[in-house]
Amino acid sequence: MWINWGGNQSNHSRACSPESLDELRQVIASEKTPRIVGSGHSFTPLVADATRVISLDLLPTASLQASSENLAWLDANKRLKELSPALAVHNLAFRNLGDINVQTLAGAVSTATHGTGAELPCLSAELQNVKMMLASGEVINSQDDPTGDLIAAARVSLGALGVLLEAQVKLVPKYYLRRRVEMGALQETLARMHELWESHRNFEFFYIPWSQKTIRLRHDLVDEPKGKAPADLDNLAVYGLRAARILGHLHPSLRRQALALLSMLQTEEDYADEGWKVLCSQRDVRFVEMEYHVPTKVARDVLMEVIKRTEANHPDVYFPIEVRKTAGDTSWLSPFQGGSRVSVAIHTAARQNFADYFRDIEPIFREANARPHWGKMHSLKFADLEALYPDYNRFCSLREKLDPTGKFLSGYLQRLLVAG
Repeated sequence: MWINWGGNQSNHSRACSPESLDELRQVIASEKTPRIVGSGHSFTPLVADATRVISLDLLPTASLQASSENLAWLDANKRLKELSPALAVHNLAFRNLGDINVQTLAGAVSTATHGTGAELPCLSAELQNVKMMLASGEVINSQDDPTGDLIAAARVSLGALGVLLEAQVKLVPKYYLRRRVEMGALQETLARMHELWESHRNFEFFYIPWSQKTIRLRHDLVDEPKGKAPADLDNLAVYGLRAARILGHLHPSLRRQALALLSMLQTEEDYADEGWKVLCSQRDVRFVEMEYHVPTKVARDVLMEVIKRTEANHPDVYFPIEVRKTAGDTSWLSPFQGGSRVSVAIHTAARQNFADYFRDIEPIFREANARPHWGKMHSLKFADLEALYPDYNRFCSLREKLDPTGKFLSGYLQRLLVAG
């Protein structure tokens, strides 16, 4: 049985791992709705109702092929944590990454996984071309499409167009980042957040519910490593927040006191290393997540309403609320198409009942015309998404052309991509 990382999605079909492209063709041809799986870091039911789960871990590895100083063809089914050190050997790096790097490149780009940085787009925007296997078994290369439509659609595709095999990615020379972590008052952080995004290469912050405190993370370019990476306390901090939640059941003041103690114990980090090592963290505490990408002008108001409703209605929530910013791009299904957006993410522990919390908070995002993260929980359907994306129907038409029988159209994707 296949189960995703968060434990909220599963599939009982027999998994298979083809060892060649011919075997992959045979599996795709024989199944009604096959789905490729990576590391399972999406929380939506993209795989849940597939008739066959397919892992590409045993396919022959496509070697890294640099086609110019800043372009390289990469194996799309390698994990980011494998690709980053391999690129470093060639003095190359991804321009930006999120804080989790166990995803496959294909999984990360297909759901528009992103990091943070006012001038930095999501990883999908760095794809210049792709090679993919269609439902027919044909392998196509977007370089052969003179219209540019295929790459515009394939950068963020939810796996609905075909099986992503290789990707030509725009890269940058290897770089070092200085990471600084500090506590800050919520109102000060809200007042300065756009200034901090403008003045640092990467900036994000976490709000700790009921504390009126934020944890601010700043990253800036430096010439060389500095100091030693501190112990990763993120997982311990989550356990501390859970303990504060338990104390809050006894009396609200105990929760406030525990959060104040955690704030005092928060040590300020200041060190530098290769960019991918600094940006990415290990996440061992399992959670389920909803994230929406909010128009920049209303981000502060949306965040304040999310905090207000969380603290008024959901005393069991203890995971921090994460806030990031990503530059705009032109991909048809990119949540950042047309301009930068501020991303607001809410979480619950994997075993908590997340449905009530998400159902209560989601209308705040929807009223702001925010777009959902494709790999995280949301309730939107075709009509909702069509209204949010100018090129939504263009994507759906191309999907139907490439996969006329709906081989890659699971029940969940049908609700997203088919009118009615």
